[in-house]
Amino acid sequence: MTSVSLVLRAPSANRVYAQAAGALALSEAHWVLGAHLGAVPRLRQRSVGGMEALEVHGAPALTDAPAPTGTPGEDVELGRLLGSLSSTLGVLDVIEEPSSGQEEPLLRPRALPAVLHHPADLETILRYPGKTNEQFTAMLVNLAAALSARRAGLFDGTLSLLDPLCGRGTTLNRALRLGLSPLGAEIDRKDVEAYRTFLGSWLRTHRVRHTLDSTRLTVHGEQLGIRVEAELAPDKQTLRAGRGQRLTVLGCDTVHLGKLLPAASVDALVADLPYGVQHGSRAGDQWQRSPLEVLRIAAPGWRRLLRDGAGLALAVNRHTLDHAQASAVLADAGLRVLSADGAFRHRVDHSIDRDILLAIPTDHPHAEQLAALAADQESYTP
Repeated sequence: MTSVSLVLRAPSANRVYAQAAGALALSEAHWVLGAHLGAVPRLRQRSVGGMEALEVHGAPALTDAPAPTGTPGEDVELGRLLGSLSSTLGVLDVIEEPSSGQEEPLLRPRALPAVLHHPADLETILRYPGKTNEQFTAMLVNLAAALSARRAGLFDGTLSLLDPLCGRGTTLNRALRLGLSPLGAEIDRKDVEAYRTFLGSWLRTHRVRHTLDSTRLTVHGEQLGIRVEAELAPDKQTLRAGRGQRLTVLGCDTVHLGKLLPAASVDALVADLPYGVQHGSRAGDQWQRSPLEVLRIAAPGWRRLLRDGAGLALAVNRHTLDHAQASAVLADAGLRVLSADGAFRHRVDHSIDRDILLAIPTDHPHAEQLAALAADQESYTP
């Protein structure tokens, strides 16, 4: 038996982002649910008691019976997926009880499996000019993971995630909250040091068992920058056994990652590409203002780091990075863009018209299934 679930949407602290949040939540659910469940439930936006919600049809019916030990069960899996969506505030299941004499169906809160491992302030407390909206960052991570053939690793901590342009760690902090052990690279030493300072302070404030070290980052005797490594765990025993979460930030140009990381080791790549508006961006040995040039130089190295079944979610500014040109550059690097031009389009400010490029390696084992999801997304395009 199937039912209808209402995913209540959390209000966004960013007023401009909130205007597009409904359409973006719809598109995100299309990809996340479609990839993880193998089929896309019927989705639509609606209002419930003055609150904005996403209506999910064809969901497994809510039952009070627990799933068998060791098997998550279809209903638990759906709950985990709904709870992981970037804007989820809570979920209500629509319960039809025709024999009760009720003219309207009942709404029953759904208990969602725990998805996040650390408090929200790991993402929200750090503020600085140009910081990416946390809900948007969470959506990028969800989309890249959904494209990965190892997408289930998002929930058991085994998904390998890389942000090759990590800035001050917004994506890394989201990955840590999900229980992952992320990798990041950032050429700006001030950003790397600011992130190390913040993370160390946060870990001490929350009394998280951890180690945090900085060392020189060298390749063949050449010092590229600094390496920040952290391990965090819920208790001393886990930390001593080396079973905690690990974080690595490499203070270097993204084009050097191929020398520092193993080939075919990354399951999901998330990047907020330079917008080319207020800040320059590093590509090779020169500072470049063109995001396209950054992509052209960096993409081949990124591809070498990706498994064949990896997924990519790249945030871009449509004013400075044309969809067709970006797709051509990624194709030259062995990557196939799935998302249509404008599929996740929304305004940030007068100079940034943001979109998301979803891409996979051309030899991805699930390429055709994911291409079908892309074809079906047209009805959800903002």
